[in-house]
Amino acid sequence: MSERMRKLPTNKEAACKVVIEMPGKKKILSFVPAKHLEKLAAFLEKYGHSDESICWEKIASGRIKKYGKAGLALRGARFREGLSQMALAKRCGISQENISKMENGQRAIGEKVAKKLAKALKIDPKLLLNP
Repeated sequence: MSERMRKLPTNKEAACKVVIEMPGKKKILSFVPAKHLEKLAAFLEKYGHSDESICWEKIASGRIKKYGKAGLALRGARFREGLSQMALAKRCGISQENISKMENGQRAIGEKVAKKLAKALKIDPKLLLNP
């Protein structure tokens, strides 16, 4: 889990403790900024009562349109590893500007670059190549 995800809200930012329980699964505890509670409640109202799996592409369709699957996968993997764009750039020998453009869907990710990024992020390079 990245440092960003572990960080608790400051006292300037009101937060609510949220516990999600699912049968046969561990409880998930999180602190959600109060300003996002309505969005979370709407999401859980729409998807929370279903036992069936929901494809991530359905939930993230708006972001996929904006950033592309590869950009979204790159950003998600980077967050998961707790890396800034600059730290990832240094690990891969790629400029921070290019990583930003890839994450925002403004630059395609080629095979060589995908392999470098995938190695640094511990993911399959195929995730970073748009179909």
